[in-house]
Amino acid sequence: MKRYLLPIVALLVVAAVVPAGAVRLANTPMTHASGTVFQAYPGNSAGSQVGFAGYLGLDGDPIAAVPGILWIVPGTNWSNFVAAARAGDAYSIKDVQLRKVVPTSNQCLDVFPDHTVIQQGSANIRTWWPLMYEKPGTTWTLSILWGTTTAKQYPGEPDKAWVHQDVWTWNLVTDLDHLKNLLVLFHELPYGKDEVPLISDEPLFADLVAKVDAIKAASQNYEKAALLGDFELLVSDHCIYTSPRLPYPSGVGRGLGIANSDENPACCKILVDAGYLLGLYGAAAK
Repeated sequence: MKRYLLPIVALLVVAAVVPAGAVRLANTPMTHASGTVFQAYPGNSAGSQVGFAGYLGLDGDPIAAVPGILWIVPGTNWSNFVAAARAGDAYSIKDVQLRKVVPTSNQCLDVFPDHTVIQQGSANIRTWWPLMYEKPGTTWTLSILWGTTTAKQYPGEPDKAWVHQDVWTWNLVTDLDHLKNLLVLFHELPYGKDEVPLISDEPLFADLVAKVDAIKAASQNYEKAALLGDFELLVSDHCIYTSPRLPYPSGVGRGLGIANSDENPACCKILVDAGYLLGLYGAAAK
């Protein structure tokens, strides 16, 4: 499928200089509005699991957040993303490409480096992306190049043409509510096979949630930025690189904190998100 890419790109450049109203070999891309995804969402156990309060019976739901997923649903022959399929016209796929771009950050760059992933060809496109450890600002761009048997014009195109392209983009972002979801999720998920969650210090978890609530309550952006700086310091002081030996709830010298191993870099993920938000509020405060 790659053999189509370079000549088609050249055709798209040439198409830009064709007079309006003419029939083109290739049209300019149809770019669709971006979708937004998050690394963690509010959630629950649908009543199947609740807190156990002894003589008081059941007391609430301990599941309050769930991991985010980017799920691209292609349809048959990418029909969900091709304008011709929506119009009921015959078409053939020429090329499919997915480009994932991970931005740089000022936190934990060794753990979460900036990089680009390019997948090409229908059989090589990953359509299911777990988002829990994705950096805010990451984008996925799906480009589908396709042709019609006769010259056609679709919404967003300037003229009739035989070759067309649909481009779709998804952006991963975060905010204070979704940062709180992430904390809750890390308090639910286990540190590997051990008996503690990724945030294993119970008083620390409560303190982190309280600090996010305080940031949300602050009325000025400069106040939010200052409180986020304090939040980052608290998080960075509690990164742990091996799982606690015993499942104690808290206490100095017990090795509790926020997991930051290669497989579970939860501490760095929180710092990356806090740094992203600090950049937003710090810029807005200027």
